Amino acid sequence: MFNFLRFKDKGFFKLIILFIISSLCVLLISISCRIISSGSEEEGEQNGEEQVEAVEGELTEEEKTDIKIGLWDCLEPKGRLALMGSIESFTLENNYIEIDTEHFRSQEELEDKFEAASLAGAGPELILLNFDGVQRLAPENVIKEIEAETVEALDYSLLLDGLVEISEYNGRKYIIPFRSYDFLVFFYNKDIVEKVPERFDDLMSYCKEVNNYVEGVYGFMLNSNEADWIIPFIGGYGDWIVEYNYNSLTLENEATVKTMEFLNYIYNEEEILPRDVEYSEINESFKSGKVHMIIDSISLLEEYEEAGINYGVAKIPRVWEGSRNPTPLISGTGFMINANCYGSELEAVNEFLKFMLAEEEQIGWTSGTDTFPVLKNIDKNDAIRNDSIVYNAFQQAKLCRGKPYEELIMVIRDAVRDNAKSVISGDILPADAALKIQEDALRLRSGSITVDETEEEGTAGEIEESGEPE
Repeated sequence: MFNFLRFKDKGFFKLIILFIISSLCVLLISISCRIISSGSEEEGEQNGEEQVEAVEGELTEEEKTDIKIGLWDCLEPKGRLALMGSIESFTLENNYIEIDTEHFRSQEELEDKFEAASLAGAGPELILLNFDGVQRLAPENVIKEIEAETVEALDYSLLLDGLVEISEYNGRKYIIPFRSYDFLVFFYNKDIVEKVPERFDDLMSYCKEVNNYVEGVYGFMLNSNEADWIIPFIGGYGDWIVEYNYNSLTLENEATVKTMEFLNYIYNEEEILPRDVEYSEINESFKSGKVHMIIDSISLLEEYEEAGINYGVAKIPRVWEGSRNPTPLISGTGFMINANCYGSELEAVNEFLKFMLAEEEQIGWTSGTDTFPVLKNIDKNDAIRNDSIVYNAFQQAKLCRGKPYEELIMVIRDAVRDNAKSVISGDILPADAALKIQEDALRLRSGSITVDETEEEGTAGEIEESGEPE
């Protein structure tokens, strides 16, 4: 019984072993197929993902070819021509970007239309206008604040300080300086003046030597009837007329007192300069050679050249009894970005701004327009260094302070002009004039007094001091 069972078990076990081997083979084949199938699916998925990425990449390229941005401006004819040339050059290098432009006859018209369009979610991506636009448009929230994520690689420390300080509204920047213009420089007649005075003390000594009152010949004349010719001296004495972040008036300071003392010195104590000379007379006297040196606007370059004067340009000499150069007011144009500008349009705007702020464009506009660069270090470029007029004018531009917006600078001008006249006529002391300049500017700004009323107050003060009846 036992042996029989052993025999039968051997056969049975052989069958079992064969079954197990067969099952294992089937299982191995099945697993192999699944592995192969799984590998094929993974490859298929990877290929699919690569295809999707490729399609997405292609879509991005397609989007690039369709990027269109708008640009509005209110430039003068020379600037308009330069802008068209720049856009043409830019789009040749960046053929996936199209720029539509619209020109306006005035900044007010541009601002009105832009504000309405932006509030409606439309309007151009960029506008190019002067810095007063910041005060009008920033409070309406229709332009973007300029931050690192808004404009890539924009470093304001590389731009003219005078324009940077008027790029802000309530401490935040809203405009990207592009061109500078409208600032005062020192003009001199190269046929007469051998060495340009570096200090006003030296300039006054020169005047004492060459002035001939009978023949109307003067070494220097100052347009003291206009505040823009007086304000720079306040900066030269180390203070200023306004605090830019909040547009608060800061005229009552020692620098203003020193400026008034300077006027009193040259007109009353030393009587170096003639009083009450109008700008037109100073201008014509310089053209005729009777006045050797003057301070005038850089915009007069072409006029003096046409008059045939062999003129030179320099920084205004360092202030009398001081160590700094005067700081004239400076204006300019800049770009502002629509608050509705995002995505690929904002990227295109970034590319365009980078192009416009490059040295090549900045130099090109200098030769083609009546404007100057905004890059502080551009005077290291040979194209600038080899032009003595542009180079020396730019040295003054780097010292200038930003011109406050129109409504504010008007009240400052009125207050400074009227009280400077009183100092020159000997009707008020310099220290008293500085205090009154601040008071008058505050009252003019608030509307509690008019310019005519400040003049009447000055006249009443003169009568009272002289003891004459009203």
